[in-house]
Amino acid sequence: MKLETDYCIFGGGMIGSALAIGLSKLGYRVVVIEAFKPKIFNHEDLPDLRVSALNRYTQKLLETYGVWRRVAEMRSKQYQRLSVWEDINKPLHFEASDIGESYLGYFVENRVLQLALLATIDEEHCDSIEVIYAKATEIDVDKARVVLDNATQIQAKILVGADGAHSQLRDAAKIGTTGWQYEQQANVLLVKMKSVFDAATWQQFTPQGPVAFLPLFDGYANLVWYGDSAISDKIKNTSNTDIKKFVLDSFPSLLNDFDVIDKTGFPLRRMHANNYWRSNAVLVGDAAHQINPLAGQGVNLGFKDIGALVESIKVNPITDINKRALLNYEKQRRASNLLMMSAMDLFYQTFSNDIPPIKIIRNLGVTLANAAGPIKKKALKYAMGIE
Repeated sequence: MKLETDYCIFGGGMIGSALAIGLSKLGYRVVVIEAFKPKIFNHEDLPDLRVSALNRYTQKLLETYGVWRRVAEMRSKQYQRLSVWEDINKPLHFEASDIGESYLGYFVENRVLQLALLATIDEEHCDSIEVIYAKATEIDVDKARVVLDNATQIQAKILVGADGAHSQLRDAAKIGTTGWQYEQQANVLLVKMKSVFDAATWQQFTPQGPVAFLPLFDGYANLVWYGDSAISDKIKNTSNTDIKKFVLDSFPSLLNDFDVIDKTGFPLRRMHANNYWRSNAVLVGDAAHQINPLAGQGVNLGFKDIGALVESIKVNPITDINKRALLNYEKQRRASNLLMMSAMDLFYQTFSNDIPPIKIIRNLGVTLANAAGPIKKKALKYAMGIE
């Protein structure tokens, strides 16, 4: 089978599917290549371990694309407060009410959001978007041609890499990257709390790395635990029953009683593509950048990529000789993403050590941040994606 399309997107996850809808709304034909079809949603299923903190910018974009109502029909968790501390007696609180808002954002399982996006495509954009579950075996970036393992041949005008950190399209386009692997791994434990908890997320910094609490629906929550190889191996190799004491010894005392249901871990990596586009290929989301997930900004940066790319294409339709839209997109997003990546690294390095002079400075910084009302509010609005 041969297909002709305007855009061929590699990756039908959260970012790729959302971009397909955005391009479809501009009147373009889109083919999405996704290797694996997600499992259908069942309200009785346990929460997935991969969860994203969606800010208000992302939620608004999803509302514009007609997706958010489908997320709401499945499940999500709104939260009103974010707290961070090193000393639990000196917390830094970010409250939605501080800026006249009722909530900061939502925690949503990645699979739930992907299913909501795919349902929107199927029900509202099936005439302009085709999702193919297959893998690419041949990619010609200069000719924008793709051959799939089911013998389908795709001729596009532009290829889009939304296929994650190990992007096949990025490699085919010969776009290099810079970055490094962090010494720690993010370990995630799904727990069922035995008492009611606030709609709030918190994070404690220790010299060994941060630990965090992410509220989910129906009394479930995720505990995120940064650890070196020794800690991560112990978490991996300890049973769900026996790991509980280890958690209680390492997390702050405000963590109430719970049962551990499931656990996983993933490596932490910083990566930034040297270019966001070349020839007839362009990168978005994790294919272009990977950030320390410390503040949950990674997926929101990907959705900002979508907003910027769609708007740039709307203003400057792409032709064979005019790639101004891609140039403008890269100019707008690459510097902004780099700034956020560097800010998160600075934050991570400042708090993940026990060096006395740095400890004094960061404690002073927390005190000043609590006192600096206008600056604190501006930072909160930026993190929420409303400024």
